[in-house]
Amino acid sequence: MTIEDIHDKTAEVLNSIGDTHIALIDAVHGYDVMLEKAEPEIHEVLKTTRQTTARQAAELAKFLMAHGKHPSEDGSFMSAVHEGVVRTRAFFTDIDGDVLPAVADGERRIVSSYDDALETLADNMKSLPRDTFDQAHTLLIKHRAEIEEVVRKVDSRHHVLED
Repeated sequence: MTIEDIHDKTAEVLNSIGDTHIALIDAVHGYDVMLEKAEPEIHEVLKTTRQTTARQAAELAKFLMAHGKHPSEDGSFMSAVHEGVVRTRAFFTDIDGDVLPAVADGERRIVSSYDDALETLADNMKSLPRDTFDQAHTLLIKHRAEIEEVVRKVDSRHHVLED
C-alpha cells in the first residue's frame, strides 16, 4: 500500500468521524432552541442531554484537529431545519414531555452515525496507524455507549410523565 493510499484511508475515516461531529453540532443547536421553550418537567433531561452532546462534539473536534482535520463549527443545513421545527412547534404548543420520543429518535440517529464511523474505521483498520485506530475506536465506542444511556434516560423520563 502506498503512502497516498494510507492518506486516503485516513481521510476517509476522519471524514466519517467529521460527519458524526456535524450530527452532534446539529443536535446541540436543536437542544439550545428546545431549552429556551421547554417546560420545567423536561428541562433537566434536555439540559443534561445537551451537555453530553456538546462535550462529545468537543471531544471529536479535538480528535479531528489532532489528526489534521478542521471540524465544522456550524453544523449542517439540518441545524437550521431542527431549529425551525422546534420554533414552529413552540409557537403552536408547549415543548413538554410529548417531545421526548422525538429527542430519543434523534439520539438514535446519532448512534447510527457513530455506527457508520465505526464501520468505516473497521474497514480501514489495516491502513491506519495503530495509535490513530486505537484513539478513534476508544472514543467512538465510549460516546456510543453514552448516547445509549442518554436514550434510556430520555425514554425513562417520558414514561414517568405519561403515568
